[in-house]
Amino acid sequence: MANFDTDLWRVLSEYRAKSVSQSFEDLLTSSINISEGMRSTASTSHQNLRQFLQEEYERDPGFLPILKTADCDFLGGSFARHTKTWPLDDIDIYFPLDGAKLSYYMNGAVLPYTVASDGAAWNPLLTPRWANGSWVSSSKLVDGFATVLKRRFPQTEVKPNGHAVTVQMTQGASSSSDGLGYDIVPCFSLSPNQQGEGRFYLMPDGRGNWIRTNPRYDGAVADLLQEDHNKLFRKAVKLLKYWNAEQLNGKLNSYFIELTVARAFWDKGCKRESISTLSYGVALAFWAVQQAVTRGVQDPWLSNAPPVYPGDVFAGRVIVLKSATDLACAAWDDEKASRTASAAAKWRHVFGERFSD
Repeated sequence: MANFDTDLWRVLSEYRAKSVSQSFEDLLTSSINISEGMRSTASTSHQNLRQFLQEEYERDPGFLPILKTADCDFLGGSFARHTKTWPLDDIDIYFPLDGAKLSYYMNGAVLPYTVASDGAAWNPLLTPRWANGSWVSSSKLVDGFATVLKRRFPQTEVKPNGHAVTVQMTQGASSSSDGLGYDIVPCFSLSPNQQGEGRFYLMPDGRGNWIRTNPRYDGAVADLLQEDHNKLFRKAVKLLKYWNAEQLNGKLNSYFIELTVARAFWDKGCKRESISTLSYGVALAFWAVQQAVTRGVQDPWLSNAPPVYPGDVFAGRVIVLKSATDLACAAWDDEKASRTASAAAKWRHVFGERFSD
């Protein structure tokens, strides 16, 4: 009889734990995830946009050839990493340009990197249309891409936006979203001439110059963490982003959140620990973000890339974050102790009425 009672208690405890996880899954499905239909619409849309820019050089030899062999255009940002939350209004597309006959200078010296090229004999980047003297202007590139895109989409809002060209479509528009939006990022692909450093990209900095980035690296890290932690990494990131949008009006930098959660999951992996419960993953994410906001600026994964700032986080928002973190950690403690009803109530207090307890 004692063994029966023990087994029954174990089964009931497991069921209750799953019910908390199911509440998270329901919240993700109802309010956070991008639907497959919308992803499919976005896929068709961005493929058409990419094809147009790839072919523009054939229509206008003075335009910029986009790499097809040494590198190629690719999706970046949270949409590519599958950490984008609803609505789908911001998709980054990177266009590595042919860097034939270009070198990477800093402080008057040539740096030991090769700018990727498909072997073009002549490079329109060396003309005044794109360069200021002997220096390629990132502002001219952004403005030039905007001009071409405005011609292609005359009824669509297209405007230079510092580091990129923003293209605002009407597909998927609703009361909460203006529809599909794209950031078109012209860039260069560079490889080191010596071992010890990986490929990176130079993208516009919004002031006519260039900054380092590597969206492909962020994507690879997300894939690895998703695999190592039972496919829970992306869910934890999206839940934190949703909370940020609902409770802080999105004032925390979205990439700051993702970088913070990635580092927390990465540290667990380095200790050979695998996160197997979404509740724990979310509680860990809250704790990590709260600690990171307290510390301030983060270093990015990529060396010599710009620092990552937490966003517009004044004292009142820090208090809200701390309160949510305390509740999240307490909810996880309750769940470990099989106090599932108490855990669910705390999570509902954190995430609001859409979290079904």
